[in-house]
Amino acid sequence: MAQNVLVAIKFVDPQCKSEDLVTEVHYLIEDLRDLDGMSQTRFETISELRDVAETRVGVEFRAPSNLLESILRRLRDRLYYHPIETCFRFRIAELMLQIQTHQAEDLIGFMAAAQSGLLFSPERDYLAEAETYSRTQGELSPTERDNLNLLRQRLGLTAEQAEVLNARAAGPYPTQADKRRHFEDITAAEFSRLRGMDAGPPFAPKDIWPVLQELAENLGLSILEAEAIFKTHQQRYADHLRLQTEHTRAKTADDARLSAEAKAEAERQKQAQREQEHYDQYRELCRQGMAKGIYPSEFDQGRLDQARRLWNVPVEQALQLEAEVRDELYGGVATAAGVDYSRLRGLLHRQAWHEADLETEVAILRAVNLDMQPVTAATVQRLSPVDIATIDGLWQRYSRGRFGFKAQQQVYRSQQQIQPDDRQRCLAFERALGWSQEPAWLSRGYRPYHSLNFSLEAPPGHLPTWRWCCPSLSDRYRINLQVMAAVIHHLNDCMPLESVPIPALDSTFPTQLA
Repeated sequence: MAQNVLVAIKFVDPQCKSEDLVTEVHYLIEDLRDLDGMSQTRFETISELRDVAETRVGVEFRAPSNLLESILRRLRDRLYYHPIETCFRFRIAELMLQIQTHQAEDLIGFMAAAQSGLLFSPERDYLAEAETYSRTQGELSPTERDNLNLLRQRLGLTAEQAEVLNARAAGPYPTQADKRRHFEDITAAEFSRLRGMDAGPPFAPKDIWPVLQELAENLGLSILEAEAIFKTHQQRYADHLRLQTEHTRAKTADDARLSAEAKAEAERQKQAQREQEHYDQYRELCRQGMAKGIYPSEFDQGRLDQARRLWNVPVEQALQLEAEVRDELYGGVATAAGVDYSRLRGLLHRQAWHEADLETEVAILRAVNLDMQPVTAATVQRLSPVDIATIDGLWQRYSRGRFGFKAQQQVYRSQQQIQPDDRQRCLAFERALGWSQEPAWLSRGYRPYHSLNFSLEAPPGHLPTWRWCCPSLSDRYRINLQVMAAVIHHLNDCMPLESVPIPALDSTFPTQLA
């Protein structure tokens, strides 16, 4: 059940005239009566003798304790708009609270106490004693803790309740080390703010020590200790200002000595930086336009053309940036033989494995300049490492490492560990790749080219085929063993496999001759 609070409010401003006081008392009663739950409250006026006549100077009433918060809020608002010196007195059971003020802010403490509920419980007395100890020493000593423990027992509080109140009294920084560290951090932040303000327009610096001193007092930190911390940061700030002043003077002197040539160079660098920023923006726009395909859509290409004109990107530079982004997203097409691998990249991107294999053959024959004649053990040396890496990189990228020259090298290495004989090793290599099968009656196991597996279900290294070194494709896909050995040797020279792990082979393909 809520307790009753006896409230007495008296205007004590000597400058107020009697008729003004009567008016203030009248409006005070009306304001309080408008509050929820106060319409039936009985208000008793307080009178005193003024100017040889009795004058109303205040009011007294009883109200439930659960209305105290709203009453205090209404009184605070009145002081805010009518700052008249007023004496407020509240009696709650054995507790008497009194304050005289004309400032609305002074009632905030009363409001906080009412909101917390500590005005009406034993916790109030315990918290008051704990706060007194905390303010005196900064943190609770063993003796103070023992005194508080005795008070806890006397008030009938549990140990858990007391610990909560101790923590509340100590605040967020219970130990001296915590208080010192927090004061150090806040002091550093204040001077950091001053440094930031130094970089802006000139301002009149404000002495920050008074507010820091107030913080130290609220924390329960020794003023001498707080002042020492403040002076340390103040000296650092003074050193910072001195260095900043010296730097400003030196910069001014350097600017004065700058020649027209140096200024032109600085402007050129700024222009180059702006151009680079535009190039970077265009590159990012290219990346967005090519996110869904190797070449941008008509709409995205229109955006690129508009951006190129807006940012003054030369056509040649724009084409180069587009090519770089395309290579980054979909694989590079570098060549040392002047071969265009764009079509191969497009076919692999669409996973058109058969067409990509045929395009690989055309590209390799162009790279070695054989006019569509098969590659031999001698002419395979013309295939440059750059072109080999490009073809391998594209096949690896779009098959996720399943196809490509490196995958074929790995299969060959695994056969090298099994088959000591060169001829048997090459035959087993072909079968492991799925290019041939076990010999049968009237068949040596060679498969027609059109029967090869042009899908991701093919064995590792199955593609690209080496039809570019086959003398004939009329009946069987068959590679000369001497040419095969030369190709493997050339691939190993161009792309050593020392750091490449050997993948597990498909168990459905034999690795030894029957």
